[in-house]
Amino acid sequence: MGTRHIDLPDDPEQEALRYIELRRCVRNTFEAFLRNLNAQSLRWMEQQFEKHGGHLSAGVFHKIISKVFPRPESTEFKCREEKDFIVDLAVVRLFESMDVDQSGEASWMEFVEYVCATAELLRMHLQENSGHNFDFTASSVLVPYRPTVTKCHFDKVFHWPDHPFEAAVVFEEGQTSFHLHRPQTMLRKRRVDGHRGEVLAGCFLPEPFEWVVTSGNDKTVCFWDGAFNLVKRWTLDRVIGAFCWCPEARALYHADHFRERIHAWHIPDGMTVRASTSALKPHKPFEFNVCHHKPVQAMCWMPLLQTLATASLDATVQLYDIVQLQRTHTFRGHSKGLTCLEYCPKNQMLLSSGFDNFIAMWDVGHESANPIHILNGHECSIVSICAVPETDFEFLSVDVDSVVKLWDVRKLACVQSFHASDRQAEKAGELEPLEPRTLCSLSRNRVVISGRRMVVFDRDASDPRVTADWSINAIVFNKTRLQIVTAVKNGLCVWCALTGVKLQTHDRVIEQNITALALGPGERRVFVGADDGEIIVLNISCGAALKRLTPHTQEVTQIVTIPGKVFTLSAAEKLINVHDDRDPKKAIVLKRIEVSNAGIVQMAHDGGEMIVGASEDGEILWYNCDFGKQVASSEGCEVKHNQAATCCKYFRDAPLIVTADTEGCIIFWSVPPLLMHNFFGKAILTLANPDPLQPGGAPEVGTVGITSLSLSWPVEDYLYVGTERGSLARVCIRPVVQSAVQQQAEILRRKASGEAAAVISGRIFDTMPKPCDSPEYVFPLQNEWVVWRAHRESIDKILVCRCHPHVILTLGRDACVRMWSPDKGESLGALEQGLPEVKAYPGKSRWRFPIDVQGQLKLDADAVEQVKAKNSEAEAASAGQKRMPDLVAGGRSPGQSGGSHGTLVRSQTVPDLEKGRHATRAHSSGAGLKHLQRRISTRGRIGEQWFAGPIASEDPDRLPRLKCSGLLRPDASQGKGVVQAACKLSRALKAAQS
Repeated sequence: MGTRHIDLPDDPEQEALRYIELRRCVRNTFEAFLRNLNAQSLRWMEQQFEKHGGHLSAGVFHKIISKVFPRPESTEFKCREEKDFIVDLAVVRLFESMDVDQSGEASWMEFVEYVCATAELLRMHLQENSGHNFDFTASSVLVPYRPTVTKCHFDKVFHWPDHPFEAAVVFEEGQTSFHLHRPQTMLRKRRVDGHRGEVLAGCFLPEPFEWVVTSGNDKTVCFWDGAFNLVKRWTLDRVIGAFCWCPEARALYHADHFRERIHAWHIPDGMTVRASTSALKPHKPFEFNVCHHKPVQAMCWMPLLQTLATASLDATVQLYDIVQLQRTHTFRGHSKGLTCLEYCPKNQMLLSSGFDNFIAMWDVGHESANPIHILNGHECSIVSICAVPETDFEFLSVDVDSVVKLWDVRKLACVQSFHASDRQAEKAGELEPLEPRTLCSLSRNRVVISGRRMVVFDRDASDPRVTADWSINAIVFNKTRLQIVTAVKNGLCVWCALTGVKLQTHDRVIEQNITALALGPGERRVFVGADDGEIIVLNISCGAALKRLTPHTQEVTQIVTIPGKVFTLSAAEKLINVHDDRDPKKAIVLKRIEVSNAGIVQMAHDGGEMIVGASEDGEILWYNCDFGKQVASSEGCEVKHNQAATCCKYFRDAPLIVTADTEGCIIFWSVPPLLMHNFFGKAILTLANPDPLQPGGAPEVGTVGITSLSLSWPVEDYLYVGTERGSLARVCIRPVVQSAVQQQAEILRRKASGEAAAVISGRIFDTMPKPCDSPEYVFPLQNEWVVWRAHRESIDKILVCRCHPHVILTLGRDACVRMWSPDKGESLGALEQGLPEVKAYPGKSRWRFPIDVQGQLKLDADAVEQVKAKNSEAEAASAGQKRMPDLVAGGRSPGQSGGSHGTLVRSQTVPDLEKGRHATRAHSSGAGLKHLQRRISTRGRIGEQWFAGPIASEDPDRLPRLKCSGLLRPDASQGKGVVQAACKLSRALKAAQS
């Protein structure tokens, strides 16, 4: 089939980008299908399921569901054939996601449950950001300053990130000057003087000005440059209580502190202010009739709408279009005066609060005068709200009782609530009351609350360069979907392997932290183990729980899956459980393997009946999982591990096992048909960095332990090793593997040539070399390549992605997942959680996942073609059921010859139609035959039945009466051919008997 459905460019990089766009379009088409589902389409699909007996095969499912899938909306794929292929692939992926047990069928309930789970997942995905948020806690930064006048307050705090002079500007109640503080320490930089009365309001004018404008109770306005040097002072006939800068119009709106009036100055450039000898006159083209009845306390500019929002003590929020110079909206929902106003540009929402105890959310694009939502939670008046920098969805608010709340407007909920002051210490007189007046975000993760004193709260910052903010305990690679799944706390994060972008998050899939992951056969299910021993099976596509396995009493260390069985190891419990996985809804424990005497830390399965375990005392043990007993150990071997064994792996194509330890050594063990569970070879690796210029500083000394290993693919000639110091190395083990394969071939040859008894008894090994502690079998291995400090901490997991071309994934204790080239050890990128709502940030790495577009597209096309072929087979089978089969006894058609194999023996149940041939012919024109012909002619063709009445014994062309067998009788029109075939069979049987 190939790639004839999709046109691909000749350039490899553009080809890869086009395939990535194809997969994105498939995902968008599926999501559009979910969004477009309605009662009518669901009812129609339910009827189709009912019509086919409640279950649909893959082919029939594709034929039916593709009819309701929306056409892809993509500028990249315009032709009809490409769009049809996208829909086909989306439907196939949908069926595979539902058919997690790989039964080949899907029921209506499975469809509904999957659609509901996926729809909820998509809804939650819109609420989640790319990084995790931490809670605000009291900062170690203590602000020692107090207001100059007793019982006065720090009235306002400003921080403008774009201002060239990095400072927090603090206005103090009753003071004519203001102070500049360092945001990192909140220590004062300097005092700024310029007003002769109390400073009331401030505003930042960005480029090309980079100025700050302030107003005072002395009816003056001061302009300050980037270094807070005075540029100009204007004296007015009024007191300014609030400012708002409109950059598109170069207009500075200002509200009268005591009256409801609003005016605007047009300031096209800095020279206009510098050259002025007095205050500019209000710019009439920018002014409008204000409809407030009380003074305006806050103003906000909304650039997308070219609209100014105002909040007043008259409890209303009003919007003014400065293009039309008229009021467009009046929002009424508060019962008391308003003092705070904030704008969320991404969602086009306006937040207002004041003397009542809630925050109202307004849709500025809607004409409704009522708020779209009320954020409740405060129990008293709200004194300030502010937006959190670098996000479009987080807002902070504080009330007069010092209660601070962090709101997420996507979730329409409070995500954290805390007290800015210790109320008990305040009541006891140990701490001065805070009495908040304002709060200000100094950064995304720092906020200062001011009143009679200032307090600072911080939260841990998300590092955008790591994969997660918490440790990642497990990782799996899904080659079918080209996805990477990481376990973070008690949730799963799914990443696109092609782009390195997080696709979705399955939150709280289990109660406790996840410690083990494994994909089930077919890669449609994921088995999840937790630190409390719980084990759950999830649909990897939507995160829906499928079933639970019998739990361990302590932490689940490892999970291994094979068709029909699941093996779970709890190192703390010293137990391996063998679970039955044949039932999609439940699982029972088949065997419990006690490993209490060994201390197993990792296990591996050979795909049959044997399990190998690596123990913390260096011993290697083998268990038979069918009867749950230990069958061998390395204790009696001449060469073994001297320190704790950390890893073990079965080879797929060679009769070997490889294990590693904390001394930097690897040992190979033979398995049948070689000498069972015996030492085969030992390699000593060089994993300490001798270079004094290496990233850690001084050269590494001593032994370096191996913490993870993996075999190369598709040929197991190389071993990838991760160390406790974060280094990654590749060593060539081809000679060892070739030796084992040659011995295996020799043993099988001798077994086939008549020495089977010697092979079975083991006598054959007496004539073969026996590995021992000698330089021939204990030898050093050099690294083909090594990446020193590939991770900052130990490498916990190495995955070889079995796709073409293959890559290496490493999981470090530093909460990073990195990708490497297997040939040279070149870094190909890292999974980075990034910053919420930020696409790029300094130092972002490039993710370069190699892909064979032609091969991958062929796999996709073959999957679609296979489903369509099943649909054709189903239609042919359905059509065949409507016709009487032409086959007779023995499975041969009437025209086929029975052949000459063996003797044809007459069956005792076959009637002798040759007997009485002439008598029945004479009677064939009797009344019975005429009566039958009359009945056949008078019945409808649909549902006709062929009756084998008494005339069958008189007419040689008729069959005898059929006994009740539960089979439907054929139509009368098909009876003639059946009778003729039966007559031929009867004559043949009679001839054979004679």
